[in-house]
Amino acid sequence: MRIGEIAVVGADDEDRNQFLKSICGPVETINQNISFGRYRINEQLLIHFYGIYPQDDQLSLDLISRKLLGYIVLFRWGNVNSFRQAQKFVDTFTQRYGANVVVAGQVENSQPRMPKEFESGIPIDKQGVFAFCDINEGKSVRKVILALVDQIIDQTK
Repeated sequence: MRIGEIAVVGADDEDRNQFLKSICGPVETINQNISFGRYRINEQLLIHFYGIYPQDDQLSLDLISRKLLGYIVLFRWGNVNSFRQAQKFVDTFTQRYGANVVVAGQVENSQPRMPKEFESGIPIDKQGVFAFCDINEGKSVRKVILALVDQIIDQTK
């Protein structure tokens, strides 16, 4: 069996854990900044999901970034501080590691309103992809994961 690994990153541990629960079912909490879940695609492929909040003194991104398929960066849509934190993560992952990244704006309905702070645009690296996501809905979470998979496939062409 092959195992792929994806990191789900966000400043809020409840958001990361709920994202994982929506796709993986049971989630193991290692500590406040790290959680773990599994999702079996089929008999030949298992995906390990790591919910992380990277901090320079607690997690070595240099080691884990080489083996990850990519990152899903969560932020709360409409929350400027959450967005700024996500921007910082995206910049690190794309510029330093050249990683595949999907940025997921967490919403609780299918038609979010554009906050004034974002009217001028949402600057993310050209390697990044943006999607809306309801972390409480499995279908919405799967769409974000598929966006990451599509990005990985497009790179191999």
